Amino acid sequence: MKEINTCPVCGNTRLTDKLKVADHFGSKEVFHLLGCDKCQTLLTTPIPDEKEIITYYKSNSYVSHGDSVSPIFDKAYKYIQTRNLRYKQRLIEKYTLGKTLFDYGCGAGTFLEYMQNKGWNVKGVEPDEQARQIALSKSLDITSLESLNGSFHVITLFHVLEHVHLLDDTLIKLINLLDKNGILILALPNHMSADAKYYKEYWAGYDVPRHLYHFSQKSIFALAKKFGLNIVATYPMYFDSYYVSLLSEKYLGSKNQILKAMKIGYQSNRKATKTKEYSSLIYVISK
Repeated sequence: MKEINTCPVCGNTRLTDKLKVADHFGSKEVFHLLGCDKCQTLLTTPIPDEKEIITYYKSNSYVSHGDSVSPIFDKAYKYIQTRNLRYKQRLIEKYTLGKTLFDYGCGAGTFLEYMQNKGWNVKGVEPDEQARQIALSKSLDITSLESLNGSFHVITLFHVLEHVHLLDDTLIKLINLLDKNGILILALPNHMSADAKYYKEYWAGYDVPRHLYHFSQKSIFALAKKFGLNIVATYPMYFDSYYVSLLSEKYLGSKNQILKAMKIGYQSNRKATKTKEYSSLIYVISK
């Protein structure tokens, strides 16, 4: 475990202890969230190293890469997943005419398979062996970041950047792989959302210690500036408030979890129509 004393986004060393959050998924260990007052990033501390953190992804209750939960949940998940895939495709094609796409942290390859079926030339990277094998079974080109060359019109990281240990090194490699007119797409939880403020230490979007960083719009603008990038546009992920609220209600052990989650998710999205602070946000970024 490593204690954090410097903000990786802006280099600020004056960090404030903001919140104690448990690993609700598995270990129940308690971690601290340190706040950077300069760029608004929250940082998990201490953090496991890249070998230690593997165990935190192996919990029986950690749902990732589309694992089955229950028949009702699965149907709802599939419906929302299909809507999200179309949403992502339309958003991407609004900003580029190119057809080469690289998905960093592609999971089981659902998004890549969808885009490949829409005529895109796709590649992906996925560190989890089980998810990678599922992606490979779909006849997708799954490789490593180190072996890539050339350039891509689009590079996507959907709920991935918050997991990356070597933040600067990874971003530099990705930026170098981006076509001069290409776009970088980041989808990230937003700790400034109304649902995050409501659930506090029970907010599922924190997902410690798997999420090493917790970004806001301000911190992403600071990160983009650091690498000489431009934020072209920001878009909401409307369904995330409901999904995250449902998990948060589960952590609280509430009764009528679905009804309460629907209420909080709806209220969060409604407030965000004015504040623009949705539960999760997609950032469209260019060189």
